[in-house]
Amino acid sequence: MTTVSGVLGAYAIWKIKKHFSGENKKWSPSQVKLVPGGLPYFGHYFELSSDPIGFIKRCKAENGPVFILQINGKMIYVLTGPQIYEEMLKKRKLYNFSMGLESFLPMRRALKISYDHKYKGEQLERRDKNPVIYPIQHNFKADQISVFSERIQLGLNKVLEEQLKLEKGEKITMPLWDILSTSISQISCLAFAGRNIAYNQELVVEMANFTRKLQKIGMVLMTFPDWIANLIIKRYFSVESQLDLMMDLIVPEMQKMRSGEITNDSEPTYISMVLNLPKADGQRRTPKEAAFYFRYIVMASIHTTTQYTSFALHELACRPALVAALRTEIESLDKKTPETIGQIQLMDSFLREVLRFNSHVLGLHHKTTQDALLPTTGQIIPKDSLVLAAILDSHMNPEIMTETTNLESCTSPLNQFDAYRYMSAKQEDNDGNNMRSSTIGPELLTFGMFSHACPGRYFAVNEIKYILAQFIIRYNVTTQTGKRAKDFIFGGMSRFPPREPLVFEGR
Repeated sequence: MTTVSGVLGAYAIWKIKKHFSGENKKWSPSQVKLVPGGLPYFGHYFELSSDPIGFIKRCKAENGPVFILQINGKMIYVLTGPQIYEEMLKKRKLYNFSMGLESFLPMRRALKISYDHKYKGEQLERRDKNPVIYPIQHNFKADQISVFSERIQLGLNKVLEEQLKLEKGEKITMPLWDILSTSISQISCLAFAGRNIAYNQELVVEMANFTRKLQKIGMVLMTFPDWIANLIIKRYFSVESQLDLMMDLIVPEMQKMRSGEITNDSEPTYISMVLNLPKADGQRRTPKEAAFYFRYIVMASIHTTTQYTSFALHELACRPALVAALRTEIESLDKKTPETIGQIQLMDSFLREVLRFNSHVLGLHHKTTQDALLPTTGQIIPKDSLVLAAILDSHMNPEIMTETTNLESCTSPLNQFDAYRYMSAKQEDNDGNNMRSSTIGPELLTFGMFSHACPGRYFAVNEIKYILAQFIIRYNVTTQTGKRAKDFIFGGMSRFPPREPLVFEGR
C-alpha cells in the first residue's frame, strides 16, 4: 500500500468511527443503516458508479427507504421515494439546501479560499428578502418571458454567427459543452446584466469559466479530504480573476443606475432589481454589495442550463426521425421566438423527458439543521448530516410515476427514453395542473419542490427550447457512431453529458 492510500484509508476509518461514536455502540432501530461493504476511503464509490440504478434498488431492498452510503470518506444519507418530497423538500426548517449545495457547487468555499482577502460581501439579516431568489421569483415567471425574448435571441445568434457559422453541407466535429456554455453565458449576461456590459467578450468567456471552475472544485471536494482539497483549490482553481472582472464591470454600471445617469425602465435586468431591493431595515444596498450577488446568478443560469441543453442535443443527435418531426413543427411557425417555440407540445414533451431521464443519480443536496426524525420509519438523521435524494431511482419507479404511466401517450417503460411520453399530458398554464417541462412535483424532481423549487425554471426551459430549435434549424447534428455516447457519472452520484464531440453540418 502506498503512503497516499494508507493516509486516505486511515482518514476514512477515522471518519467512520467518529460518525458512529457514542456511549452506545450497538445499532438501534432509530439509527439509519450504513450499507455494508465498500472499500477503505472510497466506500461504495465503485459499486454505485458501475450500476447506479441497480445498486440503489438493492440498497432499498436490504436497508429500507433511507440508508447511508460512504463515498470518498464522506457519509451520505440517502432518501428514496416519498421520503424525498414528504420529508426533505417539505420540511425546510430541518433540511437546508444552501448548506447542502456547498458540498456539490461550493460557492462559499471557493470564495473563502479565493476572495475573502479582498471582499466578503454583506451578511444577510434574517428578515431580509433573499437578494438572489426574490428578484427571480417575482420577475422571471412563465408569463414574463417576453420581457427577455429579444435578448435571448440576440445572445444566441451572436455566438452561433461568430463561432459556428457553417455553409450548407459544411461539416465540423467539435465538443458541445464549450459552444453551449458560451452561448448561454452570452444570453445570461444580456438578460441579467444588460446590454451596456453584456457584449464585453471577456465577461462572457470568464463567466462561463467561473461555472466550470466551481464544478471542478465540487469534484475536488468530493474526492479528497478537506485539507488536501483546500490546497488544490487555492493552487489550481482560484476564481479571483473572474470575480475581479465581474466587480470591475458591474459595480460602475450600478453606480450609474443609482445616480440616475442610466435607467433600466425599457430593459429590466437582475442587477437593477437587486440594486433596488430594500433590506429589512429599509436601506438599499451599496452597488458593491448588490453586484457581488451576480456570482450566484451566473452559476445558476449557466451551469444547469448548459448541462440539460447538452443532454437534449445528445438525445437528438441519435434520433433523426425525432429531429425531422421537431423541425417540421418549428418551420411551420410564422415567428420563431422563445414564446412561440415554447408552445410546441412535442418540444415540451421531449424536454420534460430529458429532465426526467437524465437526472442525477443522487442530488438535491441538503444538510440537516438539527436532528431530523423520520415519522414513517422512526429513524433519526443527526444534525449536520449530508442528505441526498435518489432522484433517478424515483424517476424510474412506476409506484411513484403513476400520473406519467397512466398517460395515453406513455407507451414505453420508464427506463427507456421516449420523447413522446408526455404528448397527451395537460398543457394548461396553471403550474399545478399540468405536466409541462417546468412543472414541479413528485414525478419531476429535477427542479426541486415547494420552497426548494428552482425559481428560474420558467426562464430556463424557454431558453433551452429556443436554443434547441435554432440548432435544429441551422444544423444537422449527429453522433460520430450513430449511437448515443455514454454519460459521465462522477462519484456514482452526479451525472454529466457525454464528452464525445458531435458532428455539425450546415443546412
